Amino acid sequence: MSKRYLLVTFVFILLLLGGFLIDSWYSAYTSLFRSDFPSKAMIQNEGVRVEGYLPGDPLDLVNATLYHHYERVTVILGSGDTKDYCDRTGKCQFRTLAAVEISCLVGKLMGSYYYETARGMGYNDSAARKFALDQVSRRVNSGNWLTFSLKLAIGRGEIGNEKHLLIILRGPLDGAVENRIYVPRKGVLVLEALDDRTLYREALLVEGITGISCSKG
Repeated sequence: MSKRYLLVTFVFILLLLGGFLIDSWYSAYTSLFRSDFPSKAMIQNEGVRVEGYLPGDPLDLVNATLYHHYERVTVILGSGDTKDYCDRTGKCQFRTLAAVEISCLVGKLMGSYYYETARGMGYNDSAARKFALDQVSRRVNSGNWLTFSLKLAIGRGEIGNEKHLLIILRGPLDGAVENRIYVPRKGVLVLEALDDRTLYREALLVEGITGISCSKG
C-alpha cells in the first residue's frame, strides 16, 4: 500500500471526523431553541411564557441562572439577517433597548460581586466601585451578532456554561416562533419574541424576576 494512498485515507478520515464534530456542535446549538421543556409558566397579563430545562418553577430557574457568579458574560443581539435588517433600516431601537437593559442587569449583578470582593480585600468604597466597574467592563461582552463560529462555540459548550453566561435575543428574523423567556441549559438564557417591542418588554420582565431595575437606576 503506497504512502500516498495512506495519506489520502488519513486526510479523508480527518475530514469525516471534522464534519461529524461540526454537525454535532451545530445540532447542540439548535437544540437550545426546542419547545419541550419540563417546566413552563405563563406570566399573567403579559402573554409571555417562562420555561426551563429543569422541573420546578421556571421563574426560580431564571433567577438562579442570573444570580450565579460567572467569569464572563456574552450577550447575542441576533442573527446576521437581523443585523443586515437593522443596518439597512435603522428600525431596531427596541432590540437595542432590550440589549441595554439585559446588559445593565448582568453588569449590576457581576459588579455587586466584585464590589464586595474588593471591599473584602480592604478597598475603600470609591476604589471598590472602580475595581468592580473595571471587572465588569472586561468580562461582559454585549455587542455580538451570531456567526457560524459563535454557533459552534455555543454548541460545544465553550460559551453558555457554569463559568460563561450566554444571553441570546431571538426575534422574528432569528427564528422566533412565540413569546417566551427560557433557560435551555445551565448558563444560557434566551429571550424570544415575535417583535422587538416584546423583546424589550421581556428584558424588563427579566428585571422584574430578579428584582433589579436598570430603567429606574
